Amino acid sequence: MKKWIFKKPRKNRRAAQRLLAQKNDLNKETRKNVVSVRISDDVMSIIDDLITSGHVNSRSEGASYLIMLGVKSHYSFFNELSKEVVVIEEQRKKIKYLIESALIFPEKSPNSRLIE
Repeated sequence: MKKWIFKKPRKNRRAAQRLLAQKNDLNKETRKNVVSVRISDDVMSIIDDLITSGHVNSRSEGASYLIMLGVKSHYSFFNELSKEVVVIEEQRKKIKYLIESALIFPEKSPNSRLIE
């Protein structure tokens, strides 16, 4: 039987909500995840200005700071998105169950014949 692969639900549901609830400064958040991205020269210049001003200590911290600003400024959008993702994940579970249950053949009864 072919195994169907579905995206696993994210453990960090309501991430935007948790970020907003934290008391620390934007650039002092605990950061343990690494993401490699390409950015424009303009964004790099902004990050470098943040470093020069002493607001952040590194490009990594500057990029994290800008991302946090974006998340905080669009909190309601990310909150709604998170709710819709929960609905989508539930629908995927239902679809997976429907597919798997349709592919499992019932046991043969003594009166049934194979159609050739």
